[in-house]
Amino acid sequence: MNDLATARFSIFYYEHRHDGNSRPEALRKAQVKLRELTKADLAEISKQVSAGRKEARSKRNRYQPGSAEYLKWDGEYRKYAGLTVAIEGIKKSSEELPFSHPGFWAAFTCAGSH
Repeated sequence: MNDLATARFSIFYYEHRHDGNSRPEALRKAQVKLRELTKADLAEISKQVSAGRKEARSKRNRYQPGSAEYLKWDGEYRKYAGLTVAIEGIKKSSEELPFSHPGFWAAFTCAGSH
């Protein structure tokens, strides 16, 4: 679940940076967004992860096992498989806000002046 939280946090952070927010403000907004992410919000994320997993499997299967291309796509497939397991675990939990605990978002900090 930590990989999923980190991935979502990173996406949220860069979305806020893209919208013109300063690094500290993007950090704060990403923390809030992750903290308030609900199990229901994960339904759309689950669809994206499933699509990525299928695409990676399809591309992996085009190459000879052991080749550089195969290993590249196998790594992608495994990444999506891990996210799928994390999402399924969250769906089964009783937590409505699975990333509300500070352990998922509080350790991210901003350093520097820009």
